[in-house]
Amino acid sequence: MEFFDTHVHLGDPQFASDRAEVLERAKRQGVTRLVEIADSPRDWEAALALSRARPHVRCALGLHPYHAWEFSPELLERLRVKVRLPEVVGVGEIGLDYVKSKVPREAQRKAFEGLLCGSLEWGMPAIIHCRGATQDLLAILKNLCPGPPPGNKFWGVVHCFSGSPEDAVSLAGLGFALGADGPVTYPKNEALREAFRQAGPSSLVLETDSPYLPPQSSRGQRNEPGAIPEIAAKMAEILRLKFPDILGR
Repeated sequence: MEFFDTHVHLGDPQFASDRAEVLERAKRQGVTRLVEIADSPRDWEAALALSRARPHVRCALGLHPYHAWEFSPELLERLRVKVRLPEVVGVGEIGLDYVKSKVPREAQRKAFEGLLCGSLEWGMPAIIHCRGATQDLLAILKNLCPGPPPGNKFWGVVHCFSGSPEDAVSLAGLGFALGADGPVTYPKNEALREAFRQAGPSSLVLETDSPYLPPQSSRGQRNEPGAIPEIAAKMAEILRLKFPDILGR
């Protein structure tokens, strides 16, 4: 059985001493494909190098809302050139964070809109971060992506989705996938599980966000891509699917 972890941060310092072992453990768990997320220009080259060294790892390059103050036409042009490389499969993380980012909201929105427009122009899926900013996110997406993309499954993915059932339905209707991570396994997150039920299995992608957000069995520990089977099993239970069926979604 093979799994795809659509969102990891293997370049994080927490993996500096055992990155190869982490990838080997993931492989033994059936995780045969991964997307490394480089959410700052300072991380782009390391993500590209990791992807070149390991063909089952691809990467996405972006500008996290923590770094939105760095956005400029020059950065957008650099990114436009980079996304043409064969190792790159998406633009991200990009988005809005009204909880932890110190960048003013207006600057975050400007950066996000510019980067999202770039991803649409380049035909690359967007990997979107959203924390405490769902209404602004929906307003921007409705303006720029008013319906499902023609000829493609998704415009991108709202990574680590944590919104309401109504938000889930709205985002799925606009043509965005919803990232399911470790929090769907937490006992108190029934509202999140209901959101995935209402959006339906066709809007689901699996991710770990390693080294963050470990599932229930390893809460308080470093997360790894090898946790994907636990998340997949929980999502199959939530969506009332037989376990192997979740892999085709």
